[in-house]
Amino acid sequence: MNNEYSRDEEHIDLRDYLRVLVKRRWTIIAVFAVIFITVAIHTFTATPIYQATTRLVIEKENPNVVSIEEVMAVDSSGSDYYQTQYKIIESRGVARDVINRLHLVDSEEFFPKPKDNFFANLKRSIGETIQSWKDAVKDLISGQKEKPFDSEDGDSDSELVSNFISRIEVSPIRNSRLVDLSFEATNPVLATKIVNTLAQAYMAQNLEIKLTAVKDAVAWLNKRVEEERKKVGKAEQTLIQYKEKAGIITDFSSDTEQVTAQKLAQLNAQVVDAESVRVEAETRYNQALSLKGSPDMLGSIPEVINNELIREISKMEVELYKRMSELSKKYGKNHPQMVAIESELKTLSRRKANAVERVINSLKTQYLVALAKEESLKAAFNRQKQETLDLNKKAIQFSVLHREAQSARDMYELLVKRFKEATLTEDMRTGNIRVVDRAEVPRAPVKPKKKLNLLLAIIVGLVAGIGLAFFFEYLDNTIKIPDDLKRHLGIAYLGPTPLVESKEDDGGGGSGDRLNDLVCLNAPKSTASESYRGIRTNILFSSAGASPQVILVTSPGPREGKTMTSTNLAITMAQSGSKVVQLDCDLRRPKLHRMFGLSKETGVTNLLVGNASFEEVVVHSKVPNLDLIFSGPIPPNPSEMLGSKRMVELINELRKRYTRIIIDSPPITAVTDAAILAKAVDGVVMVIRAGQTVREVAKNSVHQLQSVGGNILGAVLNAVDIGKDKYYYYYYYQYYHYYYGDDGEKMKRRSRKKRKKRSKSAYYGHEEKTEKPIET
Repeated sequence: MNNEYSRDEEHIDLRDYLRVLVKRRWTIIAVFAVIFITVAIHTFTATPIYQATTRLVIEKENPNVVSIEEVMAVDSSGSDYYQTQYKIIESRGVARDVINRLHLVDSEEFFPKPKDNFFANLKRSIGETIQSWKDAVKDLISGQKEKPFDSEDGDSDSELVSNFISRIEVSPIRNSRLVDLSFEATNPVLATKIVNTLAQAYMAQNLEIKLTAVKDAVAWLNKRVEEERKKVGKAEQTLIQYKEKAGIITDFSSDTEQVTAQKLAQLNAQVVDAESVRVEAETRYNQALSLKGSPDMLGSIPEVINNELIREISKMEVELYKRMSELSKKYGKNHPQMVAIESELKTLSRRKANAVERVINSLKTQYLVALAKEESLKAAFNRQKQETLDLNKKAIQFSVLHREAQSARDMYELLVKRFKEATLTEDMRTGNIRVVDRAEVPRAPVKPKKKLNLLLAIIVGLVAGIGLAFFFEYLDNTIKIPDDLKRHLGIAYLGPTPLVESKEDDGGGGSGDRLNDLVCLNAPKSTASESYRGIRTNILFSSAGASPQVILVTSPGPREGKTMTSTNLAITMAQSGSKVVQLDCDLRRPKLHRMFGLSKETGVTNLLVGNASFEEVVVHSKVPNLDLIFSGPIPPNPSEMLGSKRMVELINELRKRYTRIIIDSPPITAVTDAAILAKAVDGVVMVIRAGQTVREVAKNSVHQLQSVGGNILGAVLNAVDIGKDKYYYYYYYQYYHYYYGDDGEKMKRRSRKKRKKRSKSAYYGHEEKTEKPIET
């Protein structure tokens, strides 16, 4: 199946598409004409529509109600902002505003007066009837009656608003902040007025939204200012009470904390210094106190050594010892001068001892003073340390209360500032939307676009017509051209025969004037006669060895022209000089006798049953070299008779008597007679009626013949309608007329009646009509 599909794909030719277009040309023309005429009528009869356009600029600007965006933050830098604005333009609120401003409820643009003519009245009555049905169904479903019309009801004008919005067109200009606002109407002046009013209503609503936001902000700020004022008063009162309770005179600051820290550091340094001084004084005192019992060692004490009085006494002692040493050499120990010197020395010694005592007492005093100073500084340091700790604790609480009061004060001042700004903004009537170009009255309508509509009608008409033609061709699964035989059946093509009209056309074998079907006899120079002669030649040269002697002519189904084809083939072979006999082996619905207008009283059945001799059944026709053997009486068992040994003997006997034997058989799909006869003949010729034989039926017929070993010589494409398949068969018949001309008889190429396909039951249901024999 895939290989066959691939072969079909490979053999697709553009000429096949051209053939379909030529064949289905009337379908294409009809569809094109209907579409084009319909569009043209609508285009030239439609009411002209005018479009007025105004251009706006939408700036990127936030509604600065306050310097911070507490109230309403709008980001106009993104595309969603502009999309929102476009939808606001098309909103129902803006539409209602324009309708109310221009009183469009009474406008004939939206509520036209009904036309007083038959078609308009009919359309209106039908619409009212349908609407009443809809209302009744709605009432039945909802279970309540519809509310009466009320102008104050929001839904009463919904249809008008929807109609109004449907005419609005918002077209933003790319890479800019401009937008074109358009409106369509049948009245150009009204369209201009509406679009300008629409722009004004949109800007007014946009500004109203901002002012509403400002008013809400003013009210909100006023409320917050009052709340924050109360908070400020409460926070400051709490701070003052705490300062009074804690004894805080000035506010804490970083300088205060720094001074306190410096003071504490200074006291700490003084305590350290005082401690050092005390230790030094204590050391000197203790040293002097320890040497008090050793007068000689007291001289090693620095304070004693450095004492002026003691130093003077020591000098005086030295002088006295020196003088006493000098006097001792002259006087004795008891000399008055020696006694006086010793008395002075004792006096100086007592004075020196008293001076040393005073020095020791001075060191003690210094020690006690240093100790007192140390203790005093330590007490001051501890007091300052405690005060610093207390101050830090107070500073923390003070800072908390001070921050609360300051924060409340800052918020209050900020809100007062914003309140003033908002109050000022409330009085400003400015926005970020402006009109760049006001709409002007349009001079020419935008609808209908006649040239564009006609061009589209041409394109759509051609596309629809061609598409419908190929769709019909796709649905048509019959065999129409010789390529279909090769592509779908895989058998040889023997030639075409044109469609000729008889008085009762039933595929070449009806009950009308059958003499008209003998075209090879009655019109030897016609196109049909030449076609049969070409088929005859192709049949004779269809085999590689000898030409076939016994030829079976059959068809896939009934009414496909096999009897007419076999008869004309027999005539052409007889005219070529061969001795020919034609057998009518269609023992169910024989037609050969009617082709010649004779009776079938004796024939093949008589020979098969043996109740008549060969000479009794053979009819010599008026065509030289052509004998006929009709079917004879119709038997009850045609298949058994045709498959009998006697039939084979009859064919062998005829082989001896005649050069060519043409056998007309029943259709393949109807009965098995043709398959039975196919085994006893040299070749089978299938007759395919162009445009009628279904491909699947033909395939099944070929399969049946091949399954019994039948030799299919090829197929004849019968009843070719040159009018439908003119493109494919044009050159074939043109060349014939060029060489052979015409005998004046013009055969009609198109059937005037629809051919009704008969089923298998219908094939056997008709009774045979008796006819008067015609003498030959």
